[in-house]
Amino acid sequence: MHELVLTKSILDVAQRYAMENGAFQVKTIFLRIGVLRDIEPEWVQRYFRYISKGTIAEEADILIMVEPVVCKCHSCDEQFGLDIKLATDSKVLCPSCANNDYELIAGSEFIVSGIEVC
Repeated sequence: MHELVLTKSILDVAQRYAMENGAFQVKTIFLRIGVLRDIEPEWVQRYFRYISKGTIAEEADILIMVEPVVCKCHSCDEQFGLDIKLATDSKVLCPSCANNDYELIAGSEFIVSGIEVC
């Protein structure tokens, strides 16, 4: 259900952007959503269709890029992907140096990366 609140925020951002730029229609909204956000893109689409009725964004398409988890090793600076279904914090090791001192650098994003208006 948290998708509804987030989708309302997306609509607000798109409408504000359109008004600030003198647009009469929002055509496309581009999103980057990290896999760790546990957001169902299908529900974002459904909620948006419902809450955008009668707005400048009613006909807008939403294009969602799901971002994978990426970590960076503090020891060797290697960046590596992580399958969150297979990993627990105690089992994650850098594939280059086998160290477990790393940081998450991608996978938790929720970004409106672009809005196309006309």
